Amino acid sequence: MEENDHPNDDSEIKACSSPLNLKLSPNQCFQDSDLKTARSSFGVTDSIRVHLEGVFLTPESNLVALEEKASAFCGFYTSLNITEKAILLRTLSVSFGVDHQAVERLATLVMSSVTSQTSRSDGRLVRIEDRLRSALVPRYQQLFTLLSRLENGVRFLLRLRSDVITILGAPGIDQDSPHLHTMNSILHSLLSIWLSVGSLSLDKITWESPCDLLQKICTYEAVQSIRTWTDLKQRVGPYRRCFAFTHVTLPREPVIVIHTAITPQISWNVQSIIGNLQTDIGSTGLTNGSPSTEEFPGEEKPSSMSTAVFYSITSTQKGLQGIEFGNHLIQRIIVKLQAEFPRLHQFSSLSPIPGFRDWLLDELNDHIHLNDAGEESEHPFLSDQEVSVLVSSFGSSETTILSTLRDVLLTNSWLERPHWFPALKDVLLRQCAQYLYVRKKRGYVSNTVANFHLRNGAVLWRINWMADTSTRGVASSFGLMVNYRYYPDQMADNSKNYIERRTVAVSDQVLELVQLPKGSTSGQCR
Repeated sequence: MEENDHPNDDSEIKACSSPLNLKLSPNQCFQDSDLKTARSSFGVTDSIRVHLEGVFLTPESNLVALEEKASAFCGFYTSLNITEKAILLRTLSVSFGVDHQAVERLATLVMSSVTSQTSRSDGRLVRIEDRLRSALVPRYQQLFTLLSRLENGVRFLLRLRSDVITILGAPGIDQDSPHLHTMNSILHSLLSIWLSVGSLSLDKITWESPCDLLQKICTYEAVQSIRTWTDLKQRVGPYRRCFAFTHVTLPREPVIVIHTAITPQISWNVQSIIGNLQTDIGSTGLTNGSPSTEEFPGEEKPSSMSTAVFYSITSTQKGLQGIEFGNHLIQRIIVKLQAEFPRLHQFSSLSPIPGFRDWLLDELNDHIHLNDAGEESEHPFLSDQEVSVLVSSFGSSETTILSTLRDVLLTNSWLERPHWFPALKDVLLRQCAQYLYVRKKRGYVSNTVANFHLRNGAVLWRINWMADTSTRGVASSFGLMVNYRYYPDQMADNSKNYIERRTVAVSDQVLELVQLPKGSTSGQCR
């Protein structure tokens, strides 16, 4: 009989599944003293392997023992330096990942059961498939899940993923490790679930917020540095809002921080937002859309403001790198702002353009090398009009204009010659539009900040000249910044079109910059 071909084979299924055993008897818990002994006796690599075997291969016990084991792992890992952590993570990813022998045996059982009508009808195939799915899960994933249930466990896993990202980004044997890349991907998926946007709380940060939280806001700020308590007080003061997204598993720890300026128009210069307002006031009492502190001394007039400008968005945890929160974050802030300022109807970022300077200098060098080799570029770097204006401004020749332009930009000598600004402005704005709109990576824009805003449903709206004249702004993007504008009723469609169709929502102003002026040729001097 066909049924006798597999007599009550659930035991065989269980034997083949080899599930990860994270149980630990209390007397086998690896203590700090064991680590010191192992290090002195075996060396770091052997002590790490001894500890991991203690984590994964000890007998079953109760939940308390499981938590003791997870806690011991945290202590052991934290005691290591980054080189030792790399050894542990490599060992963990390779030796305690998927049990390939169990997968092979279960896959064979699946294939044999597929042809068995009895196995399909009595549910045996379903049970084998369930075991196969479990066997395909790396054994360390169960450890990560257990760690997430501990107090400060999610915080620990964020730091662990931060270490994985650091190791993968550093030159060495681990940079291209498929096992570490898989571990990083699994941590990414788990953290995306545990820290989903729906589980984040939105808190308004004020001068009365807890001191330790204010200190973290200063420390984590990655876009526009907060140097003093006076800087911070202004950024949470009149016509400024600071919001922090927090999570219950990370008490008093901001996950994402967003600084916002409330203005009568869309700002184009960040110094007018974060600088001393009283020193930048024009005759109208407004500088680039920022309310005068003299006109509104410590008092807000919500009815006079129409615009919210997001001038700094910081993800505070490196372990959250690459995790998408969607446009819900911006939408939640918009709703909160409109509750305070009912007349708000314009929403935009004022964003840096990291990487633009390096990209432009690389492009210039490539064109210069083509010229030196006597070859013509398929796409001219400069238009005929730009060449004429630059030659006139620099006193250079057409044949050396690219080298002259590179030297001028490389040394930042142009900052001391305002009369060069008109000539450079057209070139830099057009090249920046190329960088943000045309340059792609796997169909998406390559600039990380642009990609973030476009995924959230923003429009690539305006590129601004001399928008960040700080040392950092000039070193990053020649002082250029960009407005990504958010239209609340278009955000969902824009986001969907960009993610699914790679379609960038862009303004006519930026599109005009992308086009090379008519009459341009691809001559060698270009």
